[in-house]
Amino acid sequence: MSLKQISLIFGISIISYSASAAVIWNLGIDDDSQDGNGDATLGDPATLNGVEFNVSGVRESGEQDLPGNPANAGGLGDDDARDVDDDYYFAGVYTTAAGDGGYEPVGAVSENESFFDRALTAGDPNMRWHFNVPETVTPDDNFTFTIDFYNLNETNAGDISSYDLTFWVDGKQIGEMQPHMDIDLSSAQSWDFSLDDLGGIEKVGSGFDHYVEVRSTPTGSARWASLDYVQLEVSSEPIVEDDPNISVATAVNFGDIPLGGETAAETIVFTNSGVAQNLVITELTLEGERPDAFTIIAPNLPLTLAPGTESQIEITVTPGEIAESVSAILAVTSNDTSDGDSTIVRLGARIFEPFNDENTLWFIGTDDDSQDGDGNASLNDLAFFNGTNFFASGVQESGEDFLPGNPANTGGNGSTRDIDDDFYFAGSYNTVVDGGDYTPVGEVETNESYYDRALTNGDPNMRWHFNVPKSIGPNDAFTFTVDFYNLSESDPASESSYDLTFFVDGKQIGEMQPHSEADFSAAQSWEFTVDDLGGTAELGPGFDHYVEVRSTPTGSSRWASLDYAKVDVIPGANQDLIITELSVDPDNNNVTFSFQAKVGLIYAVDRSTTLRSSGEPGGWLEINDSLVAQSEIQSFTDPGAAAGNAKFFYRVRVAEE
Repeated sequence: MSLKQISLIFGISIISYSASAAVIWNLGIDDDSQDGNGDATLGDPATLNGVEFNVSGVRESGEQDLPGNPANAGGLGDDDARDVDDDYYFAGVYTTAAGDGGYEPVGAVSENESFFDRALTAGDPNMRWHFNVPETVTPDDNFTFTIDFYNLNETNAGDISSYDLTFWVDGKQIGEMQPHMDIDLSSAQSWDFSLDDLGGIEKVGSGFDHYVEVRSTPTGSARWASLDYVQLEVSSEPIVEDDPNISVATAVNFGDIPLGGETAAETIVFTNSGVAQNLVITELTLEGERPDAFTIIAPNLPLTLAPGTESQIEITVTPGEIAESVSAILAVTSNDTSDGDSTIVRLGARIFEPFNDENTLWFIGTDDDSQDGDGNASLNDLAFFNGTNFFASGVQESGEDFLPGNPANTGGNGSTRDIDDDFYFAGSYNTVVDGGDYTPVGEVETNESYYDRALTNGDPNMRWHFNVPKSIGPNDAFTFTVDFYNLSESDPASESSYDLTFFVDGKQIGEMQPHSEADFSAAQSWEFTVDDLGGTAELGPGFDHYVEVRSTPTGSSRWASLDYAKVDVIPGANQDLIITELSVDPDNNNVTFSFQAKVGLIYAVDRSTTLRSSGEPGGWLEINDSLVAQSEIQSFTDPGAAAGNAKFFYRVRVAEE
């Protein structure tokens, strides 16, 4: 505290306070001790309006009512005649009762009292301090009351005990309860209030009996708490409303965790954004729907955070054996009671069954006859690209769009929704490969989150952009599959469909296939090759490849909602089948030959003696339609085939499904 000016006029101290906080009065100082003898020694320092004096604490003598005695004589702790009460008076004039009155004010008090009530107990739970507000206080000034107790005696030292303190100005409660706790003895408690709480500028100066009061409630096995110091400050600074104040994220999302994956962890940081009081976190509990899914990893409680400091804990979630969304609530109990008994942090995670098939390049949605068509941030449709799982959401179509589209649509619903016909997987799109004149979009750092959810008469096309991995070989082929799970009609009696054609980099592949009301469950698929994508020279990042579905409605079709779309890779599908060895066993006329194969594929074997068409004499005859390749060089034996035949021919082909 700095005093700007001190003048003595007729023996009265007139003080002008600086803009920073100045002490109006105090009893005791912050030294974790007290003169509690109640005798004439008066070993505790005190001040009023800058003038120093000394006081002594007296053992409490029970609860008393207003107005109290301004001239208590003190006395030793074991003296039944000791003289002290709940009301301490600073020198002043007290002729007008505070607040709503109800008591007879004591009048003039020529000297500061020498003795004060030294402790809170269960039988003497309150303390009051009476004073006149200095006339130098202005309407814009604010006050801070601070009290500190340096111990807490308990019946059972193993208990968590406290004195829960409430603060009152002229009989009206100010602020929230603050605890004096056995686990945080070093923390003082303070409350801010304004001149309006004292009745305004009209009740400043001599005559007005103002008092501040602390009322207490013991918890646990608390017996007493001894006063270290109490003080009242005035300041022109604005009131800090919340002190201590816990700051923490209101929600923590663990995101998407694959089934059977590793334990996921998130850090939760607590900050004390107050300016004066320590924040004490005493309890952390998991509640809500699935508290068993989460685990708290935290330092030993309590956590004590000085103003402006932080501490952190870790919460983990371990995926179980089923795909599900799990949520819980972390309830944080602390001495910041401004927002209720505890602070809530919501926890959430989605545990999903991951997809991992090296023969699938990408997909949007799964074969479940449904879709997340909300277009919001939930993103509930599983998707996959080049080994990475992610989630997406469908958005109501917004009319036909043209290349190249926007790779960062933001979804939504209603008239402000943001979506187009072009969905982009993460990649680099710098080179146009379809011969068009559009400008490619360049770098796309993340897979898009939103897709066009349906075909309509006004929005009949869908495109999916992707880079083809360099790992694709020249003999690999692809299958594009699309499935729509409904077909809305304006006339249910009509025969309706969406007739679908398929395009790769702007060139039609295969024939039209209908999505018909007659067979909702049927998906449509087309095969294409690396050559349809420009050959191996156009593999890897940079090349803007896309597949497209164009539709024509028939009957009374209105819309068809997308279930899923995907591209699968068929390794080596275009590799020529070459018979590498052939031999005849003269003992049994068995013919055995070997051919190049793809492990796992199913092959058919035909035999002919004339090379004529099937059905003609000696023509092609299927002798095996389910030969599963066990190695890259697969052998086959045709028992007794050489008997009576001077020549014979074999051919091998991939079996038809």
